[in-house]
Amino acid sequence: MDDLQTKRRPRYSGPFLGAYFFYYSGYCVFSSYIVLYLTEQGYSATLCGVITSITLLANLLMEPVGGYLTDTFLSTRRYLALCTAAILGLCVFCTRFAHRPELCLPALILTAGLAYPFSQLMDAWVNCSLELDPGLVYSRIRAGGSIGFALTSVLAGHYFRRFGWDTYFLVQAALFLMVLPFLALLPRIELGNRRREAARPGERQLSLAGSFRVAAGSRRYMLCLLLCTVYWLSHRPVGSYLSLISAARGGDAGTFGNVCAVGAAVEFLTLMALAAVPRGDRLPLRTFLTAALLTDVLRPLLVFALPGLWPLYLGQALQSVSFALYFAASVECFTRTADRRIRSFCISMGLTVSSVTGTILANLLGGWLCDRFGVDSLVLMSLLTSLANCGLLAACGPVLFSPDGPTAS
Repeated sequence: MDDLQTKRRPRYSGPFLGAYFFYYSGYCVFSSYIVLYLTEQGYSATLCGVITSITLLANLLMEPVGGYLTDTFLSTRRYLALCTAAILGLCVFCTRFAHRPELCLPALILTAGLAYPFSQLMDAWVNCSLELDPGLVYSRIRAGGSIGFALTSVLAGHYFRRFGWDTYFLVQAALFLMVLPFLALLPRIELGNRRREAARPGERQLSLAGSFRVAAGSRRYMLCLLLCTVYWLSHRPVGSYLSLISAARGGDAGTFGNVCAVGAAVEFLTLMALAAVPRGDRLPLRTFLTAALLTDVLRPLLVFALPGLWPLYLGQALQSVSFALYFAASVECFTRTADRRIRSFCISMGLTVSSVTGTILANLLGGWLCDRFGVDSLVLMSLLTSLANCGLLAACGPVLFSPDGPTAS
């Protein structure tokens, strides 16, 4: 009887893989090529840093709202479908008014506010769906996004080099459109913060402000948030301006796309390897997080020490190993420290606040350093910050991984 029930249990790995594949394909075009697109339109590196930072602020504002809505009022499936429809309309609008910055740039920022939180909400969706399909493995699902990113990096780089940037936003629209059929196949998970479902003795439905207070009141949650924020600050000075670093070493849009593709392919292979690691019921969090921060040092060290284009390829591959370890560790860390009523909120907000805060700081400071001292200063900043984060982990480890805590491995 148990075997029969197991066979009948729904399987969601395939639809999640498809959704991640096409989401990260669209994300690749929107995020990885945005600096190159803006510089082709005549914007300076400093202004690119300001624009991309504003898009991340839009993400930071929208993510808590999306997380709270998907815990309280709307299923994640319905919310993301509505976001996708809005993104399609905004991409068409940006194409129509591409040469009118006063119209295009606000629409681009609004697109980011809808598109960027997508990934963190899906990360939370995967982990919350384990109750329905215990066979889900986050690293394997996330690998689908990595291979989508890799293929799109290559194809988009060569496409834009040959055909130019007039259809930049329409390419994004086509890729986001492909996400919709997969969303329809994914589960509707319990809304843990609904009033009628949060009716344990003495327990009330949390407001949005109350959700923030609950998350901020967890010491381990905040330590995880700090480490993850510095992690993003450490690698984004190179990541955000990789197209400029590549150009300074003689590369073009095609070279940049190939470098990103190599990294994404290695990320895919690493995630698939991590999915096969025996772990019992829980991820060995201490091991994964420590390895992620240590390998984060390798790309800036290699690129800083060696000239030419080939260190960019090797450095991107090594950084992608770090990314794979970090993705698995960070989602698991925020999942273990999340309040059960607001799991989607806690997971998605932790992932978003850390990535946005770290990236904004890196973009603003990196753009200034690049204009003033050149692209080599970006690599040095990345190296020093990644080394500092290793020291921070050593200092926070006794609390974060204490045997009685929810994040102990």
